[in-house]
Amino acid sequence: MSTSNTKNSQVYSFGKENFSAFQPIDVKPVFGRNWVTNGLNNATFKIYQDAYDDSPTNASIINAYISYIFAEGLIDKNGTNIDKYISQEDSQLIIKDLKTYGGFSVQVIWNSNPTDRKPLRVEYMPIYKLGINYDHEKMKVDGYWFSYDWNNRARYKPQRYPIFSGRYVGNPLEIIYVRRPTSEPFFPIPDYLAGINWARMEGEIANAGFNYFKNTLSELTVINVNNGFIDDEDLAKQKADKMREDVCGSDKSGKVLVRFNDTVEDSLVIDRIAPSEMSQHNVFYSEEAERKLIVAHSAPPILFTGSNGGTGFSSNADEREIAIKDLYRRNINPFRLTFLNGLYEVFKLIDPNIILDFKDFDSEEKLDANDTTT
Repeated sequence: MSTSNTKNSQVYSFGKENFSAFQPIDVKPVFGRNWVTNGLNNATFKIYQDAYDDSPTNASIINAYISYIFAEGLIDKNGTNIDKYISQEDSQLIIKDLKTYGGFSVQVIWNSNPTDRKPLRVEYMPIYKLGINYDHEKMKVDGYWFSYDWNNRARYKPQRYPIFSGRYVGNPLEIIYVRRPTSEPFFPIPDYLAGINWARMEGEIANAGFNYFKNTLSELTVINVNNGFIDDEDLAKQKADKMREDVCGSDKSGKVLVRFNDTVEDSLVIDRIAPSEMSQHNVFYSEEAERKLIVAHSAPPILFTGSNGGTGFSSNADEREIAIKDLYRRNINPFRLTFLNGLYEVFKLIDPNIILDFKDFDSEEKLDANDTTT
């Protein structure tokens, strides 16, 4: 509630006030006493996650990439059932982190049997919960710190884990940390970084649209109490609140303006003011955000719903086939390569005969078989 007083009236305004602002993207590491984080308390990871949570277009594109990369699952080309070494669910979570954050991490669980010292399995580790242990003397990363919540380290004390060594050195659990190629020395950067603010803008537009929808359900009510000026400020507030409840109900939803006027008229006047239409600027920026995000992800517009004002479906099968081939060459296969290379060393120890790969959807297998280009 806000209030204002003039010589001839008292005004009490009830309603929700929402304030939001973009924060700059800080991709620089922050050095603490014992660890290095991705921004203050790993806040940069939170920016990437919010861009996924708040932007329908960004989330849709990322989810589509996850589906294309994972396809029908992770397999061994030689036919070994690899589910006992890494679950399909963990593989999907790894891919989601790789696309959303630009990197991923996994736990390597070693066999404690002294006669069989090799990794037992690989499990997903959320990369956004990891800080880095940096040896300043040797100038290299030699471990990682895990905290469930870096903003609440008093409750969730960071635990240190060793880096994957490639051989058993007595650690039951070690960490593999994989990043896309980047000039940043410690942390991953997503490939769509240039589109982050467009994703955030789309989220803000969605919030504005939701608030507009709420306003259309509860128009502004103005209550003018003429000849009703009250000297006692507390009593005036109580009476204004009671009037709001009488008009809007006990939940006090809606926007209400109560005026106690020092006028000669002796009457109570209630006016209802409909909200203005949502600005066409929001529509323009929403469409522009969608276009810019498609560009930032290097996503072929023909394959993504709603792009360029279309339906996302083309009647030209040849165009779609060319777009899918291009998507695999430029985007899907490089992501898969980062995934497979990241796990190569540990699976070489688990079983050197295993050759990891992804099983494509049947349609993509047929496209690849017919593709004679180089």
